Amino acid sequence: MPDSAAEASAAASAPRFEPDERWVPADERRFGLDRRTLVPTLVVFAIVITMAVVLPVINASVPYHDIVRAGDVLELEGGVTFVPEAGWGITSGLRAGHAPLSGQYPATAVVEDGALKFTVRTGPFHGDTGQLIDQIETTSEALNRGRGVRITGAPSTLMTTQGKEGASVHVTGPHTSGVIAAFVFGSRGVEAVATGPSDANSEPSVAVLRMIGSISQIDNGKQ
Repeated sequence: MPDSAAEASAAASAPRFEPDERWVPADERRFGLDRRTLVPTLVVFAIVITMAVVLPVINASVPYHDIVRAGDVLELEGGVTFVPEAGWGITSGLRAGHAPLSGQYPATAVVEDGALKFTVRTGPFHGDTGQLIDQIETTSEALNRGRGVRITGAPSTLMTTQGKEGASVHVTGPHTSGVIAAFVFGSRGVEAVATGPSDANSEPSVAVLRMIGSISQIDNGKQ
């Protein structure tokens, strides 16, 4: 008769399957995935879809909370101002006379109307308008390399309603087109960028031209 003690010893010494600690039994899987992690994974996926797809669509359809009223003036640092078009939405920037507690107005202001966007930026600059346009062109090409967005054509001269001379160039791309205007007030440069869908009229709208023409610097603007 077989020795039961020997059989028990042989069974104990036989190699046994020791699954990896990450191994999941078949009855706990669904479509090859661990059911314990499936729900959290789907939650994360839903969040990603919401952030990448749903929210942009909602934002595009939600009306702006801060609407420009007739007579509004936006002020930037250095005393630079412009008159935004009534009915557009203010997405960045402050109205003149409503400085923050620091007393320093921001360097950028943005107003939008649907797919149209108008941005004004300002900062210290030592040079003339032509040099500012060259700097803007160089910076724009570096930032938009590979995206097909570029400045086209030679700069043209423009004038604000207060007689300040500036320069403008056109911007084109596969999905965006617009115009960039530049002004120099003493030692301060000002860049105005108006963009919209490339399938729209390539010429600036009357509203955009009005906003560009309204750019000025108040007398006590810091240089």
